[in-house]
Amino acid sequence: MADKILFVVPPNITFEDFVTPPSNISTITLKNTDGRMFGSVITDIPLGIISLSAYVKAYVPVEVMAVDYNVELTKEPSFDFSSFQDYFRQSLTRQTFQDFAPTVVCISAQFTPAYQSVIDLAEISREAFAGAQILVGGNLPTAMYKDFLADSPAIDAVCYGEGELPLVDLLKVPLEDRARVLAENNSWVTRDKLKTVTGDACGTFTKAFIENLDEIPFLDYDILDLEGYKANPTLARYSVTEVGKEGMPIMTSRGCPFRCTFCASHNAHGREMRYYSVERVKEDLHRLIDKYKVTSLIVQDDHFMGGRERPYQIVEAVRELGVSIFFQNALAIYALDRRFLELLKSAGVNEVVLPIESGSERVLRDVMKKPLKLSLVNKVTADCRDIGLYTDCNIILGMPGETKQDIADAREYLKTIYGDWFRVFVATPIPGSEMYEQAMAKNLFKVSPLKANYKRAVLETEHMTAEDVQQTTYLMNIELNFVFNSNMRLGRWDVALDSFEGVLRVKPDHALAFYYGAICLDRLGRTAEADKYFAEAVACLDANPHWNRFVEEFSIPIGSGRYALDPALLATPAPAQTPQFPSCLPGKF
Repeated sequence: MADKILFVVPPNITFEDFVTPPSNISTITLKNTDGRMFGSVITDIPLGIISLSAYVKAYVPVEVMAVDYNVELTKEPSFDFSSFQDYFRQSLTRQTFQDFAPTVVCISAQFTPAYQSVIDLAEISREAFAGAQILVGGNLPTAMYKDFLADSPAIDAVCYGEGELPLVDLLKVPLEDRARVLAENNSWVTRDKLKTVTGDACGTFTKAFIENLDEIPFLDYDILDLEGYKANPTLARYSVTEVGKEGMPIMTSRGCPFRCTFCASHNAHGREMRYYSVERVKEDLHRLIDKYKVTSLIVQDDHFMGGRERPYQIVEAVRELGVSIFFQNALAIYALDRRFLELLKSAGVNEVVLPIESGSERVLRDVMKKPLKLSLVNKVTADCRDIGLYTDCNIILGMPGETKQDIADAREYLKTIYGDWFRVFVATPIPGSEMYEQAMAKNLFKVSPLKANYKRAVLETEHMTAEDVQQTTYLMNIELNFVFNSNMRLGRWDVALDSFEGVLRVKPDHALAFYYGAICLDRLGRTAEADKYFAEAVACLDANPHWNRFVEEFSIPIGSGRYALDPALLATPAPAQTPQFPSCLPGKF
């Protein structure tokens, strides 16, 4: 009898953040909740499970079903459950799943906010599907296999690393022989194996990599509710990209050779690069276009720029097909020469994500171990501005070893590069990263690591408390993106307005986005709209005292009843120079 596999993807948010979203995260509304705001759940297509499904189907007879609770939550007309556990129980006991009656349940998770949901889903799956094997995998379980097996008696085994080869190895044998496979295959972690391990178990378990990625069949997109993934994708947060909700994600490689201390991608995929051939990539692109009528692509490689000519060949193939392309994972700055940037522009790319990570040379070199010279950042951002590519700059604050002076240096430097937008994130200790191991060894966690995300600080370092990091991160976001917005300083009012409107799409009560949007509208001669935006800014300020701190900190004159700032306050130096800021906009903190 053929196995029936149910792939399950838990929400990428904790229950608490979903039902009571903090003020610094984006929100969504459900249809029948009278405007009540919920924490935003991201509906990005999970490439891992559709790769697993495609590979397994090529080797063993199986039926497959998938449920992604990020999509399911966005489709709910209302949400009145007291926990995600109650919600999962109602869902998995529906007739659809009971009729399918899976023999194997595979729960896939990437980041710590999903931890408790994995535990809950395993327990409920054990109740709902008698006799089914419960397996978990993904980046998070690979790094925290001991924790999952200790916290959930319902989990039979954890997949260590990539899952295609271990899952096929398991499913090739009858159900009664699978305990032997779990015992013999060291890509599966079980409780019995852990009983025999003393100390660090890393050398005990092995990751089974498919060296030639062309062996993986075309990904099994058909097991997903593809329409559901259009609800709230990450791409909706980017300001000018023309890749919309129709975008289809692809990966053309696995692995990353770099050793950045904050990253854990190597934990599942290793440091050695493995590639799909360029011909295979082209073949997949044609299938996506022919089968799904795809007009835009989202590249999710951890290191797309590997290989001297390969990146050029793939982008050129996309350009010839006439579809849009966006690189959701940031491109390695060292490889973004003028030739490649011009190729991107010719291929219809209008926005690039730059992994600057810090404006401090010392932090990059000694703390993050990131091979990047800031002089390259100046060159790349200047080239992008000249070519017409919008720059989205990733910044991380609060690394162990980072000082307040480092952050002050970074702030001043980042104002000089005139990036179009800065995404300032809290340094997040991802299980499997060097940063996580360092935080554990030095007992830096002051909040449970399971509560960590890119908006919530959980570490207290020798230089900064978690509260310091939290506040500084948000203040830098306000300073770089609003008070000293690069495009406003350059007089590019329309580009700045697009950015502020992008903020309002995901956080419709953002007083400062309305305020600075009003300034842009006024400069564009759209006075009536500017008046409306200013009124909305005042209303948001009155409704939520959260914004008062920033108004006071940066002397923002919302309360003065005007929004048309004196032009002298926005005097624009040449981008190559260090800006001289007016005293009434001090940028202090």
